[in-house]
Amino acid sequence: MPQFGKAFLLGLATVLPLALTLYLVYFLARSVEQLMGSIIMSLGGESLYFPGLGLIAAVTLLTGVGYLMRLPGLGLLVSLNDGVMARIPVVKTIYSTIRDLMDFLAATRRGEQPRRPFWVTVADGIRMVGLVTDPNLEEGRVLVYLPMSYQLGGYMLAVNKDQLTELDMTVENALRFVMTAGIQRTAATDSSPD
Repeated sequence: MPQFGKAFLLGLATVLPLALTLYLVYFLARSVEQLMGSIIMSLGGESLYFPGLGLIAAVTLLTGVGYLMRLPGLGLLVSLNDGVMARIPVVKTIYSTIRDLMDFLAATRRGEQPRRPFWVTVADGIRMVGLVTDPNLEEGRVLVYLPMSYQLGGYMLAVNKDQLTELDMTVENALRFVMTAGIQRTAATDSSPD
């Protein structure tokens, strides 16, 4: 019986991540298709619609918005939108959190200084992986986000710059390393300055 249990757990560990990923992609694609498909059918009638048109329309719409945001003067429109959203209770918390996260992750795509993860020394001999969110908090100090493993959450610390040691890895790899509590071994284990 122990062999059966081990085989079952191995099979589960193999299939579950793939199944959940495929289901999430399917769920998101189906939701977007239904939403955009219903909009297309209400605007142009069912004769124009075919399966997949909703996804095509969503990708086209998002790409168009991305190109429009590059035009001068449209930053004012975004600022106006941010100002309106910042005045609606509950909505402002959700909106600003999502917007800040997307801005942080997309910084390198806008030509800004690429974000790098760091080892943050939090106590003698104790280090955590962190992401600098404000490099100019105050003289000699930075604001660092320390993500938590296996959940969406973390801690925000103001630390001295000398408590940071840059990791030779991308933000995505650092987040994957933290989210799996180090089970997913990456360059972080090799970048440890001991």
